[in-house]
Amino acid sequence: MTIKHLLMVGHYPLDALDRAPKVRIYRMAEAFARHVQVTLITGTRRQRGPWLTEAWRHNLLNAVDAVYVESASSTATVRDLLFLRHAAQKNLPVAVFVRDYYQKFPDLYPLHGAKSYIMALLYGLTLRAYGAWADILYVPTQGLGDLLPKGSAQVRLLPPGAVTPVSLRPHETSSAPWILYVGAGGPYDGVELLIEAMGHVHRQCPEARLALIMRRAEWPQARIPEYITVTEAAGPSLLPWYEKAAVAVIPRPDTAYTRLAWPVKLMDYLSYGIPVVVTDRSEAARFVERYRVGIHAAANARALAAALIAVISSPQYRQELSMHAYDAVHQAHSWDHRAQSVLADLDRLCEKA
Repeated sequence: MTIKHLLMVGHYPLDALDRAPKVRIYRMAEAFARHVQVTLITGTRRQRGPWLTEAWRHNLLNAVDAVYVESASSTATVRDLLFLRHAAQKNLPVAVFVRDYYQKFPDLYPLHGAKSYIMALLYGLTLRAYGAWADILYVPTQGLGDLLPKGSAQVRLLPPGAVTPVSLRPHETSSAPWILYVGAGGPYDGVELLIEAMGHVHRQCPEARLALIMRRAEWPQARIPEYITVTEAAGPSLLPWYEKAAVAVIPRPDTAYTRLAWPVKLMDYLSYGIPVVVTDRSEAARFVERYRVGIHAAANARALAAALIAVISSPQYRQELSMHAYDAVHQAHSWDHRAQSVLADLDRLCEKA
């Protein structure tokens, strides 16, 4: 391999792994480090600025073989972009992961006030700069790639990965199957839909329980039935919930945005061999169908409930889905697979330089 030393820049801090982009940066850095030397610069705009300045001052780009950036879903700073351009001018292979472009959906994510419009415009310009100065733009889904401004960079897929080794789940003996949701409580995350679906599940399977693992600020405001537990957990404190879950659920409603998004939590669930239920017409649904790791259902309460009941009512079926999750992760969908794919792409660019 030509690449021995990789500079990785992450546009989020790693103070706590409480958000999907932070988890992604951490996992990719961890996977890269198993193959090459990694210099990692991460943080908020204010935090990473001095580090980039220091790297420039000490000619760090002369010591590395390639640059990989995990960008934010908001505008980059001037310093971010100047550093990227400097790397390109030095003829270093540069790759940028673009995680989102929700600004393209103003009907779903309305812009309020002049500042919002300006920030959306600046993010569009940021993407154009990435396309001009990077060799490769990675995206989680083809749908997102199709939205990016056209530039000289190649656009390639790099969906989230799973932690390995995933272990085969033991046959469960608990009489109370737990349904697990870990995520946000925004209008397009589907928590209200899930709570409604759980009402149908409870009527047919009174012993079933639902755990909503969410940041406290996003907890549902409505009265929560006794068969639903709402709590806050992140990092290692999630492990007991993963271990007890009979099935995990991603209940997002069907929108133009959710059709092209790839939830990182899907791969987290599969990391622990948990069968999944997801809503139709999504990238998650296509993955679930292809690898037979769960069920996809229409984005309505009755269909979602029926899918959940189908999984929790059969330990044998759950074991089968868990084995498929194990196979999918080990064969092609770990974070290590993702890191090796990036390194191979960057290595080819080095050979051409």
